Amino acid sequence: MYKRLFEVLSIFSTIFGFVSIILFLINLISWGIIFLVLYILFNIIIILKDKKQKKLFILELFMSILLFPYFPLILFFHIKKIKPLYSPIDFEEGKLDITGNISFSSVDLAPFYIILKYGDPQQRKYVVRLVYNSILENKVDFIDGIELIRNAIKIDSHPDVVLYASDALTNLEKYLISSISYYMKNLNSLEDYINFGKYSYYYAKSGFLAGEHEKEILWQALIILRPSIETFPESPDLIFYTFKIMELLNEYAELENMLREKLNTFKHQKILEYAIFYYIKKRKPKVVQELVSLYMDLGFSPENDAIKFILGG
Repeated sequence: MYKRLFEVLSIFSTIFGFVSIILFLINLISWGIIFLVLYILFNIIIILKDKKQKKLFILELFMSILLFPYFPLILFFHIKKIKPLYSPIDFEEGKLDITGNISFSSVDLAPFYIILKYGDPQQRKYVVRLVYNSILENKVDFIDGIELIRNAIKIDSHPDVVLYASDALTNLEKYLISSISYYMKNLNSLEDYINFGKYSYYYAKSGFLAGEHEKEILWQALIILRPSIETFPESPDLIFYTFKIMELLNEYAELENMLREKLNTFKHQKILEYAIFYYIKKRKPKVVQELVSLYMDLGFSPENDAIKFILGG
């Protein structure tokens, strides 16, 4: 019952927050103040309804204002796993069983960077914890999340925050290693190959590896993924991660041959978008123009903001 009430209150509080911003922007100040007050009142109710958050009422209320209007939305993400906000990271809490579709929610990390710079130690630890959990739950891009936590170590002078962030990075590296090892030994389905490629790519891009160790991981992945494309020739996710790994290995000739082949036989939106970005980086405007024309002819509706910008929408 509480869980359902919490979800409803969080949704309404978020709506009130965004509506108040719109009202202020169109100069309806009085109405804007009313909706802002409703946003604060609903957050107070949410905090008081939870005994764990009730003990931190002033801090939570401050966070709701500082993270306006995202605070109730952030809490909504974690309603299914209500934990003490500042409990130490358990090294064994990372989950290996990831069987769902690969998709990332678009979470703006800018407010978290602000808190890391200007918040107190408890707030900075809160951000590290929140981003850490969101990475494991696929709510934040893996590489962007790791970069934020690593940034906390670079800029923070408080030993507790640095230790907290260091523990988070250590646990994430263990999670990547365990995931790669698990899927490499259990390549029984298309989803297993996709996850193996995904975590291999993340590990190479994470900054945990350097030099020969990074190349070793990438070549190991490519040797396994290259023939798997023949088994699953119409899996855009498998093709995507294989291409990304080949790009990191500078295998451009083979990559471009395979890319041309896939664009001729399998015109999937994800692969076509990858090709557009790839040839932009390779500075081949004519190829990009041809691909954009093909993209528009196929009637794809872009969700990626960069693609929308390229298409002028």
